[in-house]
Amino acid sequence: MRRLMGIMAMAAGMIAQPGIAAPIAAADIDTIFSKWSGTATPGCAVGIEQGPERFSKAYGMADLEHDVANSPATIFEAGSVSKQFTAAAVLLLAQDGLLRLDDDIRKHLPEMPDYGARITINELLTHTSGIRDWGVLSDIEGWPRTTRAMTQPDVLALVSRQRALNHAPRAEFSYTNSGYNLLVMIVERVSKERFQQFSHRRIFAPLGMTSTSWRDDFRHVVKGRAIAYAKSGETYRQQMPFEDAIGNGGLLTTTGDLLLWNRALSDGKLGTFVTAEFERQGTLADGRRIPYARGLRVENRHGIKEVSHAGATAAYRAWLARFPAQSLSIAVLCNASDVGPSAANLGYLVADRLLPPDQNRAPKPRPLANIAQRAGQFVSERTGMPLTLKPANGRLLTGDGTSLDPVDRDRLKLGGEMITFRGSDRFEIARNDGNIETYARAPTGAESPPDTYIGRYTSDELEALYFIERGDKGLVLRLDRRPELAFPLHFIYRDAFLYESRAGQTGGIIRFVRNAQGEVTGFTIGVNERARAVRFNRSAQKP
Repeated sequence: MRRLMGIMAMAAGMIAQPGIAAPIAAADIDTIFSKWSGTATPGCAVGIEQGPERFSKAYGMADLEHDVANSPATIFEAGSVSKQFTAAAVLLLAQDGLLRLDDDIRKHLPEMPDYGARITINELLTHTSGIRDWGVLSDIEGWPRTTRAMTQPDVLALVSRQRALNHAPRAEFSYTNSGYNLLVMIVERVSKERFQQFSHRRIFAPLGMTSTSWRDDFRHVVKGRAIAYAKSGETYRQQMPFEDAIGNGGLLTTTGDLLLWNRALSDGKLGTFVTAEFERQGTLADGRRIPYARGLRVENRHGIKEVSHAGATAAYRAWLARFPAQSLSIAVLCNASDVGPSAANLGYLVADRLLPPDQNRAPKPRPLANIAQRAGQFVSERTGMPLTLKPANGRLLTGDGTSLDPVDRDRLKLGGEMITFRGSDRFEIARNDGNIETYARAPTGAESPPDTYIGRYTSDELEALYFIERGDKGLVLRLDRRPELAFPLHFIYRDAFLYESRAGQTGGIIRFVRNAQGEVTGFTIGVNERARAVRFNRSAQKP
């Protein structure tokens, strides 16, 4: 196993540790973060612990306006890396005997609707509850994350208005921030303490995490905190999480404190029950085990056990991982959104320099059979979202040009996910989250006349009024009183349209609903996996 090597204290922002003297590996790490290491960009901090050896360094600026550089002591927001701390609070209360993981959540949150199926605390922890994600719901209302100062009561009010779930509890894995906000509320009601106080008393103070707290008041001044920046053309603009909803995210911390946390988990410092239950992976109703445990993902990377979680809130990016057999921990925190969807890509580059090389040799692929017959447009039976496959030079590509790697006559790989054909008109994708998603060939048929759909649509679940109108190039979805929120609709199959977000990317899917007489009575909106089939009813009132 390659060993972590450090550098002497001559490097700016570096914390020297006894016995670490070789600069080669430090230069290796520097290369990974070189794009964000100047004085004109935000950047990152990285902390690494491998056995007794430690490395800590920061890159780029914490505050571009005031010329403050990032350092290993800089405080960042950890995005969804925060979820494991929320899970720890719940597990501590279960260890104390004050709640049970199989408690019905309505025992503690009677405001939640009765969906006709029991939802447990454990299903919130493992993202198997089916509860819709409040951030996506707020987006459908016209207020994407960071545009409205949401509070915990706001989240509860929004989620409790939902009359349907994405799926039956434990039928699938569907990542939802809502579950972790609800868990914070449960902890506060059971412990009779504010979540900040409980976390400090039971987790942060005992573990020596002196720079860690929760952003439960975004107006609070936090000394040493990095400002988060999103790239806009050739410049950076501030993009901060101005909201008081926590538990799903909102942890303010340093790489050093996160390494202390990982060490505490490895050493079982939170107690026998917590240690045993933290990494217990969720199981679906059909018995399948998913990678997600309690605020952590437990996976196999090149034959090596990995316990990790990535995070993103506003323009903050984060990744925290442990590789227990190698005694390796890596924490990456960034205040630049252009590092990627999370900081995981940077973290894995660090990990690949420190872990043993992958010894697994993939078998030589065999060509896919019947390529031409397997091309076309297919539709997810879960979400209705389309996936186009097209032939090119003896291979299949997705609609956006991504090449599918053949495995054998009936299987291909899409990134790390496996596609298995069941004939020419159906296939399954084994998702990295543990789900099996079935696609069927899209129904044929032309678009109905525009007047079929034009009208006024309201929802009992959201505070939003939408209009379907004629636009210059077809139908448009428009939010009432928000002229900037008018999205062209693109026909994909009978009664189904895609609409675009502000950035010109696919925002979601509109599927119109008809009654027994064939009349359009409403539509549903679905946005990615997190909020499916939110119902809007057609109003008799003319638009």
